[in-house]
Amino acid sequence: MNGILICSGTGVVKNIGDYIQSVAQEQFWKHVDCFVERENLNTFTAPERVNVIMNAWFMWKPENFPPSSVINPLFISFHVVPKIASKMLTEQSIEYLKKYEPIGARDIGTMEILRSKGINSYFSGCLTLTLGKNYKTEKKDDKIYFVDPYYELGDSHNKSRWIRHLKAWWFCVKYWKKVSKFISGFACEFSSIYRRIPSLDKRLMASSFYHAYSTLFSDDILFSATYINHCVEQSDYPTDEIKMEYAKSLIKKYASAKLVVTSRIHCGLPCLGVETPVIFVTSEALNGDTVRSSGRFGGLIDLFHVAEWTANGVQAISSELKSFVNGKKIQQDFLLENLDNYKVLRDNLISAVERWQKKLFGKT
Repeated sequence: MNGILICSGTGVVKNIGDYIQSVAQEQFWKHVDCFVERENLNTFTAPERVNVIMNAWFMWKPENFPPSSVINPLFISFHVVPKIASKMLTEQSIEYLKKYEPIGARDIGTMEILRSKGINSYFSGCLTLTLGKNYKTEKKDDKIYFVDPYYELGDSHNKSRWIRHLKAWWFCVKYWKKVSKFISGFACEFSSIYRRIPSLDKRLMASSFYHAYSTLFSDDILFSATYINHCVEQSDYPTDEIKMEYAKSLIKKYASAKLVVTSRIHCGLPCLGVETPVIFVTSEALNGDTVRSSGRFGGLIDLFHVAEWTANGVQAISSELKSFVNGKKIQQDFLLENLDNYKVLRDNLISAVERWQKKLFGKT
């Protein structure tokens, strides 16, 4: 039997990026027999062993690791953060992982954590880099997507909460006419203390976004772009099958796009995989976030053109992007190409999965 690792989630909203990772797995199976819930690995049952590619962020319930014996895993693109690793990597879990060495770590940080526990690990990168296998297209359009790009209300670099909020209100007034040109389609993952008044909350957030991103992007781009939030209402996508289809629809959009700007790792890496130009926006403010900490980008951030959200707006950081921008704003007629250093990781990932499948079935 073949299974796809999924994470359904139990909250009101769901990060569809988890299902984009699942779509990457699905590419490698001619048929899929079941879904395997990531957070209930220890209690998973099936009438026979289930082959599962274990690429994921592990995990909200570390006490539910290691997986049950019915799962036959390939550990590749495996990620765990230090705070969770201390609870998850018990003696039992360490012995379990050693049975399936070498463990492909999604990032350098995870590789170092595993090695510190005596587990043979290597940097594999993320399986979403292989999405070009099924989803690359030569049919490109002129659409530009901003997918949860990082910014904050007002100016978080100022320690005074009141000054931050005063700045947010000032941005709202200052950019009222400009923001009115794109606010109807504006979407992001963030909300403010004003979220009980949705229209006001959206106006303030869009104004802070514009203040930050207009330093790097022209108005033409910001006004005409499509804005996407990877966090969706569970009630709108009630089943795993529906979430998988939505994830596929996003991948197809990104595959045909002219440019994607994001702070979502499972938007940025898939864009590399489908060969769509992508700019990844990071921030020092991410370091305190367990889930989105920039520390999990080790080895991955070097694959991107990188910009950074700062007190002075979004700035080009990577040398290639700096050279491309050359002190000017990015205009509609830009011609940006991705770096090609991800291709070695992509090819190695495909080879690793196919070697494993050959051992299982005798052929790929």
